[in-house]
Amino acid sequence: MLRYIPLILLCGCVTIKRPLQPSDTEFNQNERDWMNVYKYELEIAMDNEDEESKYFFLQEIIKLEYKKRLNIELPENPVLRIHE
Repeated sequence: MLRYIPLILLCGCVTIKRPLQPSDTEFNQNERDWMNVYKYELEIAMDNEDEESKYFFLQEIIKLEYKKRLNIELPENPVLRIHE
């Protein structure tokens, strides 16, 4: 009887799931609120005192605001001077 315990343990916990497909993770660009994503990441960067990440996400927030308010596309890496 004790011989069958490992077999029962190995076979008793089997789950049958269909494997993940690319269609399970479809991304809809229109449903993404990038401002909230960038603000969240900026908050994490500030908590971790990560200056490079803080600069990057602040730069992305500024680019989004420029586009929203002034309808101006800033360059990929605009020069920002931040004085704290």
